Amino acid sequence: ASYLSQAELVLASDHAWVKQAQNARIDMLEKLARDRTAQHAAEYRQTLTQLKKDFVKAYIAQHSKARLGVAEDKTKSALRKDSRLVAMRALAGISLMPTSQLTAFDDKLDKLKSCASLVDSELASSPYCPHCSFRPANEQGDFLPAANVLNQLDQELDGLLDGWQQTLLENLDDPFIKANLDLLKAAARDLIKKFVSSKKLPDPVPPDFVSAVQEALSGLEKIGVSADDIKKALLQGGSPASPDELRKRFESFLMDRCKGKDSDKLRFVVD
Repeated sequence: ASYLSQAELVLASDHAWVKQAQNARIDMLEKLARDRTAQHAAEYRQTLTQLKKDFVKAYIAQHSKARLGVAEDKTKSALRKDSRLVAMRALAGISLMPTSQLTAFDDKLDKLKSCASLVDSELASSPYCPHCSFRPANEQGDFLPAANVLNQLDQELDGLLDGWQQTLLENLDDPFIKANLDLLKAAARDLIKKFVSSKKLPDPVPPDFVSAVQEALSGLEKIGVSADDIKKALLQGGSPASPDELRKRFESFLMDRCKGKDSDKLRFVVD
């Protein structure tokens, strides 16, 4: 009974087993209130034993869902060394890049935990994994299968790198930046021209390429804005608002951020 009380705090409160355990406790207490003898002791023990078996089965299922297995852990390790992620880490040295996207990706990858050691017998005395201390009730956010999240991150990486590549191409195509290219050394200029011509990042991304792009874009000024900044600006004056009102509020927000600066050289990066 003590074990089952702890187990109720391990699984999420809306899990079917928790409801099953609560109903069994109410039913058993009502019977004990009426019957003070040991006549039904075997029945009570059987109920508690079955509840424990059901808990172990439910916990193992959630543990398998929330933790990466041996093969998936290898995939995670490979993703950390993936050439796409290596390229983004190199490009993060360019001030114009939205590096918060890379940080968010790393955070999501770090949150995926691996544990392939748990066996049923280890839950006999304690209602949670002795290797990773997994408690579903303490999991933050949506409880998604770890393997599925790993696959989503692999696909997300393609989109992130493509977005960064497109950002560089668009900014290097700016007339102001094109005029700056003639001021670069021949080797640096050739690296950028080759990238713009092929529209494909070098693999791997060499430090010389990062330095060349950073130098070419050095005349631009990065202005970081958060989603909260934009939301706050759009809510100035209250909500709901008409399309014209929202447009004016956003334009006012941009003008305020551009005040006293050459707008042709500004680049907004939304974090």
